[in-house]
Amino acid sequence: MKRFAFLFAGLLLALGWAGWLGAIRDPAVVRYRVELAGLQRPLRLIHLSDLHGSNWDMPQVRLNRIMDQVNALHPDLVVVTGDFHASKIWDPPMRMDDAVQPLTRLKAPLGVWSVPGNHDDPYWIRWVMRRFGLKLLAGDLVDVGPIQIVGSDDLIMGQRPVQGLRAAAARAQPGKPLIALVHEPRLWPMLPPNVDLLLAGHTHGGQIQIFGWPQFKKLDSQYLRGRFRNHGGQQMLVSAGIGTSIVPVRLGTQGEIVVVELQPPGRNSGTDR
Repeated sequence: MKRFAFLFAGLLLALGWAGWLGAIRDPAVVRYRVELAGLQRPLRLIHLSDLHGSNWDMPQVRLNRIMDQVNALHPDLVVVTGDFHASKIWDPPMRMDDAVQPLTRLKAPLGVWSVPGNHDDPYWIRWVMRRFGLKLLAGDLVDVGPIQIVGSDDLIMGQRPVQGLRAAAARAQPGKPLIALVHEPRLWPMLPPNVDLLLAGHTHGGQIQIFGWPQFKKLDSQYLRGRFRNHGGQQMLVSAGIGTSIVPVRLGTQGEIVVVELQPPGRNSGTDR
């Protein structure tokens, strides 16, 4: 019995160590090509999600390094789909300012646009974003020239997220591409019909996946990561995110920086990587 207990403890330690190394591993760069009707020229969009600034596995120095990695990819615009702050069982204190300030390093001619997540305090995330001059879209629409972007408030922490998203999308200019930013991919079935592309996060790609365990709720397990299409021709890209939630561990998944090459119609749509 003692030998079994030692073996079990050793296995847990090995999995914990492997998970920790997975959590602090540099994010992969994952690429998609998406054709958008009405787009006049190619654009490079970079999608970040679930940064979860944390003194465990996502300290400010690491966030700064990831922002520099993004800049090296020369984006036209950057979008961030929520969960800026930590959400561990226990975390050494990290100010919201320290988690958000690295975003000011990003350089993109069409701007940096974000939506809140379910771990972002509704008041403080807005206050800190304004303090650093960062753009938070929550039921808002912005025209950045070649495309329009609409953002949703969070489904869990926000106020009337679906109604706000639909009202903002209704103000979009017809014939110009419209991209929606949300945190939870559960909004996919409720997407306004004039949205061409939905970008979401929240799932962490499962974060811990060992031979298909643990199982997730049906809606989450359907949209853990990747590209999805509906019968109306709309597309959704779900990012595995960068940081971690609950515990600073990643097993069977990897954090990712998503590069979306937006193309006018008629070009090869391609796949990720």
